[in-house]
Amino acid sequence: MFPKILFALAVALEFVFVPLFLKYSWPDKCWKSFGYKNICSALFFAAGLLAMAISNNHTPYAKMVVIGLLFGWIGDLFLHIISDKIIFFGIGGLAFLIGHIFYIDAFSKAIRETYPSSGAVAWYEILTVVLLVGAVILYGVLKKIKFNPLMIAVLAYAVTISAMLAKALRYCIGEAVYGTNDHMAMIFITVALGAVLFVLSDGSLGMILFGGQKKNRPLKIFNIVTYFAAQILLASSIFFIRTTVLYGT
Repeated sequence: MFPKILFALAVALEFVFVPLFLKYSWPDKCWKSFGYKNICSALFFAAGLLAMAISNNHTPYAKMVVIGLLFGWIGDLFLHIISDKIIFFGIGGLAFLIGHIFYIDAFSKAIRETYPSSGAVAWYEILTVVLLVGAVILYGVLKKIKFNPLMIAVLAYAVTISAMLAKALRYCIGEAVYGTNDHMAMIFITVALGAVLFVLSDGSLGMILFGGQKKNRPLKIFNIVTYFAAQILLASSIFFIRTTVLYGT
């Protein structure tokens, strides 16, 4: 019972600290907002660990998701450090990219568990990645964003998060078709919605950083709310998904 109370508390506290983070990070980040953001990140990581403990789910899927949450926390820490040095932005972005790789691995393991005879990549996964990355490139062209080494890193990140969404959707589609899990509705909410919110959050962040929207407060709120909602939902998916697949995708 106590771990369940702690999980509920971790989720509830996000509703307290996310608004505080938004308040103190506007119009510019400060050390107070740095502290609040790390509390928010610690809460979604704690939610993942508590979900493992409550459900007694120590499968490869659960472990990969928790590691992904940890790298999300690391990414938040470095991206919000009060410094103009690009190295912190780079480390933060790399941490998020690694986190998405762990999410991709988690969903890939779930796919193999659901329908092991399927191929490694479905055509609609490739289509999803192509469409999303194409949208990023089109946005850059319309905004006349200069192509430089940073844009190469942005495109690499766009490919990775698009692949994460594609894997999440493929797993949920597989569950809808094959019906191997009794918690199909919750899987769609935690996995599909969580992945979609993550992509929407990163898309809005791209508009803020590269599209001249740094003073757009509603967009900033959208970016942060969708991000923390996504991480909490992905952490909660541990309650519903178990895998025995250990290696490979």
